Amino acid sequence: MSDPQRLLVAELHGLTGRRQELRELLDELAEGAGGEHGCVSFRVLTTAEPGEFVLLSGWADEQALSAHYATPHYRRYRQQVGPLLARPSDVVVHHVTQTVRALDPNPPDPGDVD
Repeated sequence: MSDPQRLLVAELHGLTGRRQELRELLDELAEGAGGEHGCVSFRVLTTAEPGEFVLLSGWADEQALSAHYATPHYRRYRQQVGPLLARPSDVVVHHVTQTVRALDPNPPDPGDVD
């Protein structure tokens, strides 16, 4: 898997009573996006707040992200999401110039000393 050049973070503020409908719509969007050329990752995350979700998606480049906006599953999402939201989503796109990975992604527990 390549490192993304674009990282999209969207905070969705759903109506509590329509949480399940919103989750299903987001899952459909994630499934469609996952098969797109240039989609590095696409995750739907829940939060401790009822009705709140976070989308975290990584894209190979600007062209891949732009192409995503023209797909049928994204257009369907846009047509159906409005009535499920309590207020507009907060969306940011980060332009990634460098990715640094941990040398040891699973460091030992500091309390586990022999």
